[in-house]
Amino acid sequence: MRRFFDYLEKGLKLTAVTLVLLMLLALAAQVFLRYVFSKSLSWSEELALLGFAWVIVISTAIGVRRMTHARMDLVLNILPTALHRWVERLIAVLLLSLGLFIAYSGWGYLQETRGSTSAAVGFPIEFLYAAGPVFGILVALFSFERLMPWAESLDE
Repeated sequence: MRRFFDYLEKGLKLTAVTLVLLMLLALAAQVFLRYVFSKSLSWSEELALLGFAWVIVISTAIGVRRMTHARMDLVLNILPTALHRWVERLIAVLLLSLGLFIAYSGWGYLQETRGSTSAAVGFPIEFLYAAGPVFGILVALFSFERLMPWAESLDE
């Protein structure tokens, strides 16, 4: 199971890098065409917004796996080792619950917006709004992993 999470993280990292490169290319083309030829692309901003949303989802989910998200370690660091582990597990359970809530709420919102399209490109808006439930699922999965016996080795 640990291997599955490692492959998932690698795939997510590759996806994020690809999206960042696509965003950079689209925005560079937009700037170049605007300032050199006085023409602008109608689709570059929407593509960049879509890519940015997914990069944030992916990088934040990986941050949950690696526990590099913003949190206060001051109190945790002064706790005894046994209590420290218990609190880490409690944090993982709370993040798991939050992930499930975000996935459920995001799915509801995705269902409400089905059939809409983006203004400039006309791509299905579900591509953008699917980021919510996917984010929730990834947070829940990586938080679940934090509850497994091997989770302590993730911090190394």
